[in-house]
Amino acid sequence: MTIGTYFAEGRKRQGYSQQRLSDEVAYARETISKYENGERTIPKEAYAPLVKTIDDPELYFHVWSEKSDFVSIPYFDGDYINHQSLNILHLVKKETEEAFDHLKHISWEKPAEVLSDYEREEAKQAMIEILDAAASMVNLVAALCREYKFSMKEVFRAWHVSLKSRRYKK
Repeated sequence: MTIGTYFAEGRKRQGYSQQRLSDEVAYARETISKYENGERTIPKEAYAPLVKTIDDPELYFHVWSEKSDFVSIPYFDGDYINHQSLNILHLVKKETEEAFDHLKHISWEKPAEVLSDYEREEAKQAMIEILDAAASMVNLVAALCREYKFSMKEVFRAWHVSLKSRRYKK
């Protein structure tokens, strides 16, 4: 699917018509339509106002992926995914356990530059498992936002404030 299609789906999930969205972001309805059907590329400066107004958890994942070229958390939409928060919570537990199991196999006592190829591959596999756990957790946040009707943007904003207050980031 194209990024325009993801915008259209997010807009519809949040109950916006093209006209209402265009009124709120000050783009012509026809422009919104062209973005959504792929007739016009969405300029990078249009992403923020569109995403901010639509405020759809699934859309955030797709825009993140589009703007970061793979360094992003994917939205889990595979055949074996059920987006109910309790099901995602079960996935979080499973993926976190797998990550911790893989972390046990890293040679922590050795400097990275002296690791064998096998040990380096073990570390790489642990990183992939950590990313699986992190992705499942962020997907749980999205599921909870949807279920409890929270703005994912506001949840992330509050989280960033808490990171600063705990001095995890400047």
